Amino acid sequence: MTAVSLNAARLRRGKRLRRWFANTGWYVLLISFALVTVVPFLWTALMSVRPNSANIFRQGRPPEIIPYPGLIGWGYGQNEARRDGSYTALPWDSSLPEGTRYGWWRDFTPIFSEWFKSVGLDQFAFPATTINYYRVWTDVNLPRYFVNSFIVAVSVVFLQLLTCSLAAYPLSKMRFRGRDAVFYLILSTLIFPEQLTLIPTFIISVNILGLANTLQGLIIPFGTNAFGIFLLRQTYQSIPDELIEAARIDGASEIGIWWRILLPLIRPGLATLAIFSFIGSWNSFLWPLLMIRQEQLYTLPVGLAFLEGAFTGNLRTVAAGIMVATVPIIIVFLMFQRQFVRGLSGAVKG
Repeated sequence: MTAVSLNAARLRRGKRLRRWFANTGWYVLLISFALVTVVPFLWTALMSVRPNSANIFRQGRPPEIIPYPGLIGWGYGQNEARRDGSYTALPWDSSLPEGTRYGWWRDFTPIFSEWFKSVGLDQFAFPATTINYYRVWTDVNLPRYFVNSFIVAVSVVFLQLLTCSLAAYPLSKMRFRGRDAVFYLILSTLIFPEQLTLIPTFIISVNILGLANTLQGLIIPFGTNAFGIFLLRQTYQSIPDELIEAARIDGASEIGIWWRILLPLIRPGLATLAIFSFIGSWNSFLWPLLMIRQEQLYTLPVGLAFLEGAFTGNLRTVAAGIMVATVPIIIVFLMFQRQFVRGLSGAVKG
C-alpha cells in the first residue's frame, strides 16, 4: 500500500507540475523573454533623461533606476531655472520686454527629492530632465530629419500597399498560364540579401533614373516588395472564390472587385504590411547614406549618425535622439497592433 501511495503521490505531483507549465509556466517564460528584450530600450530611455552622468550603475552604490521630475521645460532659461527654481517667457505674453528670449522651465527637484528621502528611495532615484531632448531638437537639424523620414516612410508604405495588393490579386484569384511560375520567381528574390542588390539598384537609380540626392531616390526603388506580394497573396486566398464569382456575374470589373470588395476584406493584411514597410523604411540607414549627400535631405538614421559625431562623448544626448526616432514606430504599432495580429494569422492560415 505504501508503494502504491507513493506512486499515486508522484503522479499527482507530475500532473500539477504539467498543469503549471501549461499555464503559469509559459507566462513566466514569455514575460522573462519580454523583460530581456525591453531592457536595452529602458536603459536608453533612462539615459535620455539623466541630467549628468549616463552611468546608471555605479560602483559601490545602488543603481539609479527610478526617475522623478527634475528640471523640466523647453527653450531658453535652463540656467535661470536652476538658480531661481523657474523661468517663464512665453511668446504670447505681451508684457515681456523687447528682446526677451522665450522659454519655460521649472525645477521640481527639491519637492520630489525630499519625498523620496522620506520614503527611503533616494539612493535609487534621480531627477529626470528634458534638457537632452531640447539640445537634440535645436543643436542638430533633427526636425528636418524627422520630416524627411516621415515623408519617405509614408510614401513607401503607400506605394507598397498599392503595388503589392494589385500584384497579389491576379496571382491569387485569377487563372492564367504561368501564374505559379511568376509567383515563385517573385518569391525567389527573397533568397538574396538586400546588400547584394544594392549595387545594381544604385546604378539604375543614379545613372538611369537620376534620383541621386533626392527623396524620390529613397522612395521609388522600394515602391514594391516581394514579401508584401507573398503576404497579401496568402491573405487573398482566405477569401472565398464564390464572392468574387458573384461580383463578376453582377458585371463588376476586376478593378472594381479589387477596390470595392477585396481591399476592405484584407485590411488586416494591409495593416501588417504597412507596419513592416514603415519600420523598414524608417530604420533604413545604408541606402540613404549612399544616395543622399545634402544635409537637408538626411533621414533620421543618417542624422543620428551625424548626431553621434556632433555630441561625441555625450551619450545622454545620443540616447535622446534614439528615443525621438523610436517613438513613431511604437505609435504606428500601437495603432495597428490588432490588425497586425489578425493579418499574420490570416497569412499563416492562407
